[in-house]
Amino acid sequence: MKLLAQLSLLGALMLLPVKGVQAETPKDPIYVKTSNGWNAAYAHGNEYAEFRVIGNGAKLQDAYHILLQKGVGMMVSFVDKKELQNDRDLLSAHAQWEINYWHQHASRVESNIREDLIGTRKDLKVTEIRVYNDEGAQMSSYLIGLAAKDGVFAFSVSPAKKDVDPLVKELVSSFKLVPRNLDAEETKRLSSEAKAQR
Repeated sequence: MKLLAQLSLLGALMLLPVKGVQAETPKDPIYVKTSNGWNAAYAHGNEYAEFRVIGNGAKLQDAYHILLQKGVGMMVSFVDKKELQNDRDLLSAHAQWEINYWHQHASRVESNIREDLIGTRKDLKVTEIRVYNDEGAQMSSYLIGLAAKDGVFAFSVSPAKKDVDPLVKELVSSFKLVPRNLDAEETKRLSSEAKAQR
């Protein structure tokens, strides 16, 4: 029971927003219901990440947390490149930044780059992270980064398991960076596209 409580606490810590990570407050992600899930857009500056949450079982918990299916959750965030201290390879810097954080808060951390989930794309990176406490219990997640001009749109899907791989692969295939402001006109366009999918 103590082990379960520790894992729950570790999982909750992973979902807490990191103070000071954002140079400017991005707009909350927006979601538009479709016949098979949600179309989503998350703005930062004059660009936004667009992605699809597939499946009628997906439930929004709030703008930053989504229950993708029973027992599988996702967190959405943005990490400013000033936090990463590496302008040349933002995606690797972001993964290392996250791994360094967990090294400070866990007994052991393992990571594995999952190129099999992104194909040939260079604007994305998926890193599988396993975090262990002193008693050997583990928590796992997929850390997904989408490179942007001012940082990384970061998504965390947990738990990382072989039967969740297809869901992550499908989710990642929908990610794209759109080099436009997510203003009222653009939001209206996204809403119209979603209505056409119903």
